[in-house]
Amino acid sequence: MPSPSKKRSTKSTSKNRKSFPLSRGQEPLVENLETAHYRCHFPRCGGVCCKNGRPGVTPEEINCIEKHLKKFLPLMRPEARKKLEKLGFMTKRFKDGRKTMALSHGWCIFNHDGCVLQKVGMAEGDKWKYKPHICVLFPVDSVDGREEQWFIRQKGYRVEGWDELYCLSRTLTEKKPARESIKDELEYLKSFCRKHCR
Repeated sequence: MPSPSKKRSTKSTSKNRKSFPLSRGQEPLVENLETAHYRCHFPRCGGVCCKNGRPGVTPEEINCIEKHLKKFLPLMRPEARKKLEKLGFMTKRFKDGRKTMALSHGWCIFNHDGCVLQKVGMAEGDKWKYKPHICVLFPVDSVDGREEQWFIRQKGYRVEGWDELYCLSRTLTEKKPARESIKDELEYLKSFCRKHCR
């Protein structure tokens, strides 16, 4: 299965990351917000968006996961935990200038019947407390890695490379406007951009 992100170089570094300032009070631009449709189908889909993705993670997110790692270990798949204890949970690859999360048997190392990071966060009253921003924001993605402009991934839109994914393959017939179905994610995007897109 193709990667969930558009094809991008894995050799990029933080020096060539495209980031532009937002003016005070300016909201991030989501170019197809008014026309996009989307509905998450988890757990019916099996959580396939956590497969083969290797999300790019910020240094702050890496530090947060490392600091609370003991909370996640008991919930991990045995083979994933074994890999983490031997090699860690990050790879040497880069995506959009950020280090990427490791896989275990093709799945995110923290996937076990859903996201372990989110499960722990939910138990503590904040479901996205430990989850990387790129995972929280799906299906919202930045345009060519430029964090002042975003779009909602849709089948056939911007040469989508993962449109056989259960949720994305149904966007052409989905009736639910993305503005409604991912309103929490869109609010999170505003918060993320206030911290990082300037």
